[in-house]
Amino acid sequence: MTGLILLAAFLMGVAVFWALTGSKIRISARSVRLSDEKFDTRKGPGKSSQDLIITLAGGVGLGGIAYAITGTWYFAVLGLSSGAFVLKWWKNKQEEDRKELLSSQFVDVLGQLESAMYGGMNPYQALEDAVPNMPRPARDVFYEVIRRTRTGDTLAQAIESVRKETGWDDLKALSIAIGLYNRVGCDLGEICRHSMEAYEDKESFRSIVSAAVSQNMMTLKVLTGLPFIFIGFARVKTPGFADPLFHTFEGASIFFLATVWIIFGNILTRKMIKNSLGQGV
Repeated sequence: MTGLILLAAFLMGVAVFWALTGSKIRISARSVRLSDEKFDTRKGPGKSSQDLIITLAGGVGLGGIAYAITGTWYFAVLGLSSGAFVLKWWKNKQEEDRKELLSSQFVDVLGQLESAMYGGMNPYQALEDAVPNMPRPARDVFYEVIRRTRTGDTLAQAIESVRKETGWDDLKALSIAIGLYNRVGCDLGEICRHSMEAYEDKESFRSIVSAAVSQNMMTLKVLTGLPFIFIGFARVKTPGFADPLFHTFEGASIFFLATVWIIFGNILTRKMIKNSLGQGV
């Protein structure tokens, strides 16, 4: 039993450390895995061989943390059964990282198209000329755009349909610009240049806001973990003080509801911050 308590305490410490600093630790250079570079037209998220491993590891981790804090088997079982939530969080994080990477490559895409347009090409020729020089995964997205134009879609229609499937909302400006070019014959190279300047200004401002917000996010993580660390410490040092919280129906209900509200508050705060950053604040 002592060994289980020590193991659970160790898992809790690792989880708290990872929650506070995990997003800042990079073992390898920032890149996109080969499976993420391939453009996928499926409507729903696909299952990978890692899903079961992530679910099991997440369940074991949450179960260990729950046991370290409460010392009760029923909260530990509840944590073990929550591996699916860890898998969902992991997939959402991967999707956010993919969108962030695509967004960071949009300036490069506009620059490639601008250079090709000033070379005297039409939009389709400019896109075919620019795609091989684009970074991935933006290159794979525009290869899909070219493929759809060869099956009957106009360039603006292909970009818009791919935008909806990938969630790369920056492409909306490009599809509108090409639509204007087709209707009134505007200077697409000039539009790309002005769009690139506006986007660089927006990203510069977002980076400043994001740096300021990151400090508050760290404070949020610390304040989230402190109550559970305090409860776990109190249970180890003064079991009589913490026992009513976990071994009575009323105490367990209060602890469960408080945990749910803390998690809900974190989710709501993060969504508010992300929406504000997405709108340029």
